[in-house]
Amino acid sequence: MAGIDLTALAPEEAVEAFRRKGYELTFDWRDMQRDEHSRAFTVAKVACLDLLTDIRRAVDAAISEGITLREFERRLTPLLQERGWWGRQAMTDPLTGETRDVQLGSPRRLRIIYDTNLRMAYAAGRWERIEQVAERRPWLRYVAVLDDRTRDQHRRWHDTVLRWDDPWWNQHAPPNGWNCRCTVQQLSDRDIARRGLAPSDPPSAPARTWVNRRTGEVRQVPGGVDPGFDYNVGRSNMDHLRATTAAKLDAASPDLARETIASLVRSPAFDSFLRSPGAGRAGYPVATGGQRLGGSLETVTLPPETAQRLAGTLTAEDWRRAQAAIDAGAVTTSQAGATIEGAGYVLEVEARDGRVEIRDMRPARP
Repeated sequence: MAGIDLTALAPEEAVEAFRRKGYELTFDWRDMQRDEHSRAFTVAKVACLDLLTDIRRAVDAAISEGITLREFERRLTPLLQERGWWGRQAMTDPLTGETRDVQLGSPRRLRIIYDTNLRMAYAAGRWERIEQVAERRPWLRYVAVLDDRTRDQHRRWHDTVLRWDDPWWNQHAPPNGWNCRCTVQQLSDRDIARRGLAPSDPPSAPARTWVNRRTGEVRQVPGGVDPGFDYNVGRSNMDHLRATTAAKLDAASPDLARETIASLVRSPAFDSFLRSPGAGRAGYPVATGGQRLGGSLETVTLPPETAQRLAGTLTAEDWRRAQAAIDAGAVTTSQAGATIEGAGYVLEVEARDGRVEIRDMRPARP
């Protein structure tokens, strides 16, 4: 466990990241991959929601109360044994119908559950803080534990210094595998100079083709990263937060939704989103009034692809005027979506799965 003190009380962001998750019953660790873990808590081969809930409570206590691995095992082992989820047993794989002899609860499995969930929660919480102060501390330093348990590739990445919004972190933000103890340290320009560090080129390692035999998915996994860890858990957590926030805003009163969105687009988190939107990530709530624009949901979002494409054209202040443009503008509908002109801007939007998304925004011609 050297390298990270997993028994210290976690920051609030880590606790909240874990508590936002739902539940998912799975048979194999490959049944749920990468960013799906930001949306749901699972333990492979737990087939009963009641039991999964009990395990989740213990993990929550480990994160929020800072209990040790020994205490985690002491609390959970007798419960799992009483429920019959212990040792090797025959189970039927729901995907294949095959009955197999599988490992259920054991000291080793409890260590994996404890270690992986705590490290991922801490990484998610840490990244939320990284985005909050990225303007003042834009650099991230990769920190490996340099002992005989450290992977060779992770040892080579030690002291790599890149901006927080460098694409390299999309697949290399630690932890980068089972029992990986690596982390990142956030630094300012002054920190870099004082420590005698310098910005690096993004490290490279030959990727390998990985086939998920459960789902058929084929993807390239960076060298030095275990399959399933080749994503940024912090950014995935922020995506999940934005998606759940949009859903809550849809159900809120119009006045509360409008007030909340006004606060969101004036927050440091919105500035961080615009600096590094990341193609394929969840959109950011920027306005309300989606039903008037042809959607079935009220919250209007800014997709990362649009933010990225217009990054050199529009500023955060421009995007903060989206609500005023929607409120004041006349709406023209077409098969492709709707166009709104008002408050000095022209917006083009379209509904996608009921959610109205902004596809373009530009100053109106005089």
